Amino acid sequence: MKDGLLLLVTGIICSLGAWLFFKFFGSEAFIVIMMMTMVSAVLDNVRLRRKLRELTGEQ
Repeated sequence: MKDGLLLLVTGIICSLGAWLFFKFFGSEAFIVIMMMTMVSAVLDNVRLRRKLRELTGEQ
């Protein structure tokens, strides 16, 4: 019962957040999502390159 209630509350909060996101950004929402995805990919790439340099011992 407790898990089901927490799952329901989490679903309501997530749907409310999604609704607010699309209401605030409107037709620009998909552009914002794509920009966030691109920034995340670039930052992850930088992090992985640093880790690779550290593991291989390159300068």
